[in-house]
Amino acid sequence: MCGIFCLIKSKKTNREEDLGDTLDDVLARRGPDHSGSYKHQNENFAVLFQASVLHMQGEVMQTQPVVSKRGNVLIWNGEVFGGLQVPENKSDTAVLLEALENTSTSTEICSILGSIQGPWGFVYFDKTTNTLWFGRDYFGRRSLLLSSQSEEIVLSSICNKARKHWIDLPACGIFSLNLNEPFPNPHKLTCFPWVRKTDGHFKDCHIEGYDVNVKETLQSCNTVPKQKISHELPLLAVVNTKNQDPLITLKDYCTNVGLWEYCQELLGTLKTAIHKRVQTCKQNQRCNLGILFSGGIDCTVLAALSHSCLPPEEKIDLINVAFEQQKKASRDSKKGSNSVTGPDYMVPDRVTGLASLDELQKLFPSRKWNFIEVNVSVQELIAERKSRIRDLTYPKDTVLDDSIACAIWFAARAKGKVCNIDYTSNSRILLCGMGADEQLGGYSRHRGIFENTNNWDLVNEEMNMEIERISSRNLGRDDRIISDHGKEARFPYLDENVVEFLLKLPVHIKSDFRLPRGIGEKILLRGSAYLLGLRGACVLPKRAIQFGSRIAKAESRKEKGSDSCLRLKQVDTN
Repeated sequence: MCGIFCLIKSKKTNREEDLGDTLDDVLARRGPDHSGSYKHQNENFAVLFQASVLHMQGEVMQTQPVVSKRGNVLIWNGEVFGGLQVPENKSDTAVLLEALENTSTSTEICSILGSIQGPWGFVYFDKTTNTLWFGRDYFGRRSLLLSSQSEEIVLSSICNKARKHWIDLPACGIFSLNLNEPFPNPHKLTCFPWVRKTDGHFKDCHIEGYDVNVKETLQSCNTVPKQKISHELPLLAVVNTKNQDPLITLKDYCTNVGLWEYCQELLGTLKTAIHKRVQTCKQNQRCNLGILFSGGIDCTVLAALSHSCLPPEEKIDLINVAFEQQKKASRDSKKGSNSVTGPDYMVPDRVTGLASLDELQKLFPSRKWNFIEVNVSVQELIAERKSRIRDLTYPKDTVLDDSIACAIWFAARAKGKVCNIDYTSNSRILLCGMGADEQLGGYSRHRGIFENTNNWDLVNEEMNMEIERISSRNLGRDDRIISDHGKEARFPYLDENVVEFLLKLPVHIKSDFRLPRGIGEKILLRGSAYLLGLRGACVLPKRAIQFGSRIAKAESRKEKGSDSCLRLKQVDTN
């Protein structure tokens, strides 16, 4: 993994300031093992390439930017889990640069990048054609931001709020900029759009303020046929759901509708995805595994499957975050009021986290599970938001962005207590459960659509929309937040093969909203958890991190998640 910074400046501009200098510290936090830079000039432009590196694979660290003998330059912030063949113990950055140098057309460049399975963001300069290429993977799992002024363009993994007009570069395809031309205004980009996985159409490449020339030639390696919705669903008469133990309801349903075979296939596909993502834990002694762990079904399934992918002596850190709540004592009858006795961190996610930890310990007693209690006071929350989190969250700016970003930042820092002893995780890989709710029908709006319309097609359309917009909603933000600690987020539920498998299934196999809440949502994953022996986690209801960690109540504010967050917009006057 690395931090990317690229400044393309017209020779006509008189600005001498190097924006990269103001971002050096933040870039270095993303890649603490190495920092490097390279400058290139022609008659029209000066280009500054900067990168910081977090060494994750290969015996020898690959420094960046990589400059070839031909003068081509690559900054690669990604992991290759498939598509491009990378020999063992060799850097994927070096292999990718070699492959790109062996191309002669834009179609070949796009074909190589489009074949890669895994998260990535990149900047590549082809000296022969004087063309700058850049982009993000289909799901936008790595941050790459774009900003421009009249005669300069900046691409960066992170941004400086003092410079306005930053946007998340749309993960809609692969972009190119012709450096042979004078600097145009609006800036003229070419985009080779991704083919949407859900319907085979091209992604929208419009960027406000830019003249984007779309070349519809890039094919997707994982587009699947549109699902056929079965309107003759199995009757629920054979499953008595009223006043019944949720476990019995789940088991009977999966048996009666033949869901177990799909559960087995999901577990196999998901296990393979996890195995790819934890291999570097075996290769690098400094690189342990951590899991963002609320105790919910998504992360607990990841933890159970991770056990079978790692050597038995390898520890797994389960990171559980809670925000301070004021604990009230019992009512004082004499004073007639409740008195506050101090901070309380036994929030809902702590309760479910401990319960799921107990399940994991019983199922896999030989594994060393470190349950890290990350307790965050209101004072520390305010201080860290001001000093770091709000800049990392930008350009996202809603109350929901603030809550999720703060919760993930403290969780990724992984500084807390294990069995009441101070502990800070040294894990460099963090498995995250993002993508499960979007694909498996975990959001309340999915159930709401079905209950209001009784129309499976509309539910399917909404879930497909979740997949297509996930790149623009949160993953770039989450990457900036987690990488600030020199750690890399990995998303097994967004593995290309997992996504392809789930897209092929009828929606009612993934969620059946005729069943009660806490069972019908993500029924496929619940059945899978049942097969793993996770009898408690498999029937836990969905709880969003902002509510489970209680950050939404930590500062006692009544706000809507979609409101603009003033705490993220405050600018220091000192």
